[in-house]
Amino acid sequence: MDELNATTLGEIFPRVVKDNYFLGSPLLSYVRDHCLVPFTGGAYMQNTFLYQPMIGDFYQTGGTFNIQKQQTLDATRFDVKTVEVSVPEFLEDVEITNKGPLAVFSRVKSDLQNAIMTLNARVAIAFNRHGQAAGGAILDNRIKYINGWSEALNDGLTNSWDGNVFATYGGITRNGAVGAALNSIPLWMGDQLGNPGMITYAALEEMYQNASINSATPGGTGEPDLGVCNKAAYAYAKERMQVQQRFEQERDPIWGMVGWRFNSAMILKDDYFPSLKYGQNDPFLGNFLTAAFVSSATPDSRSNLPAGTSVTPGEVFAFFNTRASGGGSDAKNLLFRISDSALFGGGFTGFKPAQDSTKVVGQVLLGCNVEFPSTRLHVHAYGINS
Repeated sequence: MDELNATTLGEIFPRVVKDNYFLGSPLLSYVRDHCLVPFTGGAYMQNTFLYQPMIGDFYQTGGTFNIQKQQTLDATRFDVKTVEVSVPEFLEDVEITNKGPLAVFSRVKSDLQNAIMTLNARVAIAFNRHGQAAGGAILDNRIKYINGWSEALNDGLTNSWDGNVFATYGGITRNGAVGAALNSIPLWMGDQLGNPGMITYAALEEMYQNASINSATPGGTGEPDLGVCNKAAYAYAKERMQVQQRFEQERDPIWGMVGWRFNSAMILKDDYFPSLKYGQNDPFLGNFLTAAFVSSATPDSRSNLPAGTSVTPGEVFAFFNTRASGGGSDAKNLLFRISDSALFGGGFTGFKPAQDSTKVVGQVLLGCNVEFPSTRLHVHAYGINS
């Protein structure tokens, strides 16, 4: 060591650890603040839904009535899915080296912060995917993951953005006894050769209306209140709108994120949302990069998706309805469920010693899932490139 380094200490400034890895997920922040309903225990989560009317018809005097009793209700069921992030440390680092006035940063504190960000990023990416086993038209096995919106926003016939076709949702078969009650038709915005296309005001308006109904429930609302995409589709949408149209920048009063308004929906850009331009296949966090796939042989004609064709999803856009359809706050159309356990609600197990070593390790744990009680009030589209 030369004399200068032997007599002069180095400086660490500023005294913060700069995050150059993680991305932001306004979607996860939004549903955590607007749609969080604690899971207080039970074998599973269940949503009861109505899928057909009672029997009735006009009749003439003296006519007989059909008094057959038929089933009109069913229920989807979801398991709690668990995720962990381990925090390993060596006692020598904690008790001898990284301590006192010369420890600019706490190694333990920094690692615990990293663990929480890792947990959030994993959940944010999984939120856009599915939680079903591979088989049939499902290409990848994700049975241990949360049941995200790519499986919820499907119709059992048409590919979602990830190439999968989900014949079931919450253990219920679509297009069977329950008919189309659990369906949300994915929309294709590209051409009939499988190439992605431009996003337009007309396409967004039709997409928005696909997820809108005039609610029959008193106090209910049947229009999306949230639109989400990656920053590529976010920019394309703003670039393609008429020049004279002004975008009102708004800030959500609860959590402060800024977006622009489209009808009744706030449009947000999410860095972990599926994307061809900005997506990644991160080996540590998960895959949110869109990739080409061969479309179903029998997609719903209303999806505009060409049958049996190699399609390039490009960018993805989704409208969600996070509000309640009457019946109080518990009747929300999107539920983000987190265990109310102090440990599995994002808690830390504490450090546990390993055998024959000074290594200690603890886990940050989360038990959670996501539910879409009324899938028809949400919609997603893909095949966007400019």
